[in-house]
Amino acid sequence: MTSALFNALGEGPSKKAFVHYPANSYPGQDKALADNTHFNPYGAYEIAQCVILGIKEQQLGIAKYLVDDLPKFDPAKPDDPADWHWPESPKSSVVKPDGN
Repeated sequence: MTSALFNALGEGPSKKAFVHYPANSYPGQDKALADNTHFNPYGAYEIAQCVILGIKEQQLGIAKYLVDDLPKFDPAKPDDPADWHWPESPKSSVVKPDGN
């Protein structure tokens, strides 16, 4: 499913699913971030949709705990990153902890 997802997004737009932020997007971030290994909220949401779809398709016992009113998801037709928005949490700190 993830292959279908990222192929549908294409090389450029698929970067919108990862931690790619211009310099100064967050306090103390003086350099651009280009991390192709960690998902941002959009990427995590799309991957979670793949996991949910897989649980349903495989008819796993855990499926009974999923809500029924989720919109249909097709990895070959992912949500448009330009239309997708996840508000920043007012309770989270943007300061990186020591050791990272």
